[in-house]
Amino acid sequence: MRFFSVPLRLPGLIAGLIVCAMALPYALAPVYQFAEPTPFSGPYLINPYQLMDSTAWRKYNFQVQSKAWLGLTNGRKNSNMLIDSMYRLLQFDYVATSDYQRINLHRSNEPKYIPTYEHGYGFRKTHQVCIGASKVLWTDYPFFQRLSHKQHILNLLHDECALVALAHPHLLGGYSLEDMKYLSNYQLMEVLNNLRISVDFWDSALSNGHKVYLLSNDDAHDVTNSNQVGRRFTMINAPNTDREEIVASLKNGLAYGFDFYRVDDEPWQDKIERSKKIPWLKKASLNGNRYTVVLSKPAHKIRFIGQHGRLLHEVEHWFEASYQISETDTYVRVEVLFYDSSVMYLNPVIRSETPEYKDKSLASVDGLSTFVLRVSSLLIFITLLLAGFRYNKHS
Repeated sequence: MRFFSVPLRLPGLIAGLIVCAMALPYALAPVYQFAEPTPFSGPYLINPYQLMDSTAWRKYNFQVQSKAWLGLTNGRKNSNMLIDSMYRLLQFDYVATSDYQRINLHRSNEPKYIPTYEHGYGFRKTHQVCIGASKVLWTDYPFFQRLSHKQHILNLLHDECALVALAHPHLLGGYSLEDMKYLSNYQLMEVLNNLRISVDFWDSALSNGHKVYLLSNDDAHDVTNSNQVGRRFTMINAPNTDREEIVASLKNGLAYGFDFYRVDDEPWQDKIERSKKIPWLKKASLNGNRYTVVLSKPAHKIRFIGQHGRLLHEVEHWFEASYQISETDTYVRVEVLFYDSSVMYLNPVIRSETPEYKDKSLASVDGLSTFVLRVSSLLIFITLLLAGFRYNKHS
């Protein structure tokens, strides 16, 4: 019977190697310590829209999947040409295809091309949208992610991408509201996504002094379905669609998110016609501490929102509204509800100690805890290895 013992143990050996390979990142992960967050403060108010050109809005989407990995992932019905065609009908200036763990090279020879992918393959959908990526990062923590794991991934992605966005943070508990208090080293948050709206996560990050701007995406898995396409998108203020201009505008907050009201199973021609009538932002300026927003069409409600998502001021049935920012307001952002139930979300005006806000990080590596984790992981691995040898010897 010993002739058959090695083959019979081979599947167990392979399974053990796979588990060890997936557990290895946890053993090597750095442990971070986090300082307590503080709200925005200071005498300066930074308005991302102060110098915008109201005639230079570009319509973008950074989340849609095409057929990849032999059709094993979402997006298996979408070809690159089909994606282009459907979004062109809805007058999008550009769509960046965000395949899972793969940079799609479609139209990579054009100045507007932005290499983008969706990072992450864990069970809890702790994903990131990587914009302007130089390569794919394969490191991840698939089984669970504590705060240090999430921060480590963001740090790694920060070194390889022009912009990093937290993807659909409200989906499947991938992130928590408590995470938003401490995480840093990302520039954007996908506040609007077809699967989830994560405004409370955004307010949590802003309330704790993290300058995070908004991203709004369809995240469409079937672009022939009118319910999934052209529903949530990002309007970017830029002189042209060259990659450098678009990335710079996103980084500086010169963009807003639009939640285009969905008519279930709407015929394509009807949706195309409605899309031609979408209102836009004409002005969002500061005069001293007075913040004024002007729209291309009258709105049902214009809301000024501050710390912890608190409503500061509201104007109804008009295309213009102003709010006097008080000394106690750490940030002010605007939501506009239109008569058709579509909603526009503006990036925040924030307080700063200096004329140009300096990003901060609350995380630093805890050397002792990291050392203890790695040594204890090594001891556990050696113990399991010895136990395996002992079992084989006596079986």
